[in-house]
Amino acid sequence: MSATAEPANRQLAELIATPFERLPPERVVRAFEVDYGHVRTPEGGDLFVTHFGWPWLSTLLPGAWYANRRYVEEGERLPGATGHVYRLATVLASGRRVGFVVKFSRVAQDVSIMVQTSFPDDVPPETLEAARFNSPLEEFGLVMELRRGVFGPRLVRIRTQYPLAIYVPPEECKPWELGRSTSTFHTHSRLLAEDQESAVKAIELDIKRMYVLLYGWIEGRDAEQMFESGEITEEEFRDLTPRVIEDLRCRGFRVLDNKPKHFILRRRGNGSMLRDRDGRLAYGLVDFELLQRTEEHHKRFKATQSERYSSLQLPRGESATASPPSRLRLVTVFGINYVFGTAPDGGRLWVVGRNPALFDYFVPDRWRRTTRAKLSSHKEVYRTRTRDNVLLVYRRSRVGTRPRVDPLLESGQRIREHGINSPFEECAIAERLRQMGIPTTFPRAIHRTGHHSTRSVFLRDDRRFHDHAGILTPEETPQPILAPDYDYYTLWDCFRGIEPRESAEGPAETLIDLAGAREKGLLVGPAAADLLETSQSRLRALGFPGERLEENEFVVTVSEHGDLRRDSRGEIEVSLGLDALTALEFGCLSEIEYRALIRQLDTRLRAVDCEMLNLGGQHLLLSLTTDGRFREDEHGQIAVTLCNFEFIRGLYRPIR
Repeated sequence: MSATAEPANRQLAELIATPFERLPPERVVRAFEVDYGHVRTPEGGDLFVTHFGWPWLSTLLPGAWYANRRYVEEGERLPGATGHVYRLATVLASGRRVGFVVKFSRVAQDVSIMVQTSFPDDVPPETLEAARFNSPLEEFGLVMELRRGVFGPRLVRIRTQYPLAIYVPPEECKPWELGRSTSTFHTHSRLLAEDQESAVKAIELDIKRMYVLLYGWIEGRDAEQMFESGEITEEEFRDLTPRVIEDLRCRGFRVLDNKPKHFILRRRGNGSMLRDRDGRLAYGLVDFELLQRTEEHHKRFKATQSERYSSLQLPRGESATASPPSRLRLVTVFGINYVFGTAPDGGRLWVVGRNPALFDYFVPDRWRRTTRAKLSSHKEVYRTRTRDNVLLVYRRSRVGTRPRVDPLLESGQRIREHGINSPFEECAIAERLRQMGIPTTFPRAIHRTGHHSTRSVFLRDDRRFHDHAGILTPEETPQPILAPDYDYYTLWDCFRGIEPRESAEGPAETLIDLAGAREKGLLVGPAAADLLETSQSRLRALGFPGERLEENEFVVTVSEHGDLRRDSRGEIEVSLGLDALTALEFGCLSEIEYRALIRQLDTRLRAVDCEMLNLGGQHLLLSLTTDGRFREDEHGQIAVTLCNFEFIRGLYRPIR
């Protein structure tokens, strides 16, 4: 054994002994919502192993099945399978016999589909014409999503093979030898690159290399074999394909070449067929290279994710009962609770609250790549609808930068003396002010990027970094929560209007935009378009550019009974959120009203021993109905929500 081989083998042995959830971050890669343990094999190939396959890592190493074409010599090519698919059995050290499937990916090869008569008629011809084989990572991502069964009736259960691993041998081939279309392959590469845009350790598809998928073996025989041998009736055989198609549809999926060869049936020990509780044949599904999400799935996914997000945002002060997974930690900074963890881009993420289930909603790939609207002409402030259909505002923190204000003015001197609050101070201040009765936007998360960033020396202000130096992350190698060489983003709920006041049982009313009301069926048919057009027209009459506003910017109120709130004329009440400065510029607020709002908020802040050093109308959010009225608070005054916390300080003591 060579001197270099011995450490490599020792390292491999250590990996085999390490549980999947305890793998070091540098060993874990993620693609299409699936985590893989990455192993560089002794042969020079790459093995990407799922959490299902990791316990069998020693069996999945290519030396156990790929070397010398053992999958051919000792395995069995599956009859009726298109492509190169083999079944291989291996014996573990414990003596247990384990079977798995070796399948060579046909990514970027031409697709020829023989449409079965039982195939659903609602699939448009262009979908069949544009069919493509899934890339290996995309296929595993879809299978994992199907297995999770997020959508559809809980009683609909679809059993599948376990996705174990993807092996990429070191050998290189020419694209024509693999039958690959260069343009189609580049499409797959682009999809993977987009999915991993912010990942520190990204997986890249190589058109010159083969990809081998390893699945767990499902015991039994396919439905076609069972029918031919008389083990199931003609009626059961005929009904099975439409049933599988419907089950998949309920879960938001379809397989473009569904056929009985893909349905595995099994006999019990007593010889009877394995059946579900309803007496129907129990089946396992195999072959997923043409598995797709349906259009309805995409719509339901966004709606479901948004609803789940809302349900996870527990009332203030209430703690989540679930214990965090090992990769996450519960921490408290300046009295605010966070769920802390490492993001896929290698950065750090603090999610406000104590609910670990919220963490994945705020990882950067959920919000950094979605369409955004810039909300400030001189700051990095954006509004976006995330991939989970959650409306958020995110800001790049200016902490560590000297405020660019005139030091010869008294106001400028005070701002420079105080400096810019850190993201953690901003979140703490917003929470404290709300506790003291001043409405604020809700802080949701803080993200520190994984890449380094530098500032010009003459712009630096290191006071906050020194002040926070003693507050460390709860990692194996702790580091300061505030580091000068990274960018920080704060994420906030997007203000859509004055939130309904909560009762002891929770909010009696909820806000929803017109797009959401349409998707939920609260506005049916032309009613949604008519309401949008009417709202835009009314705003134009007020001098506001209503035609530029889209349906997701208009908000309606849903009562506890599920209907939409109406005004005194019996019409659905529609409003939108805007800042006081914009309201002044378009004549919705008079100068007297504008000055009064700023003066009133300044008075309220001082009443709780706080001061905002740069208080202006752009920091005050209002809710305007389309007939020109501003929503009011319980005192009959225009309701105001504060949305900026960079320069708020305590008058007599630190507010944090």
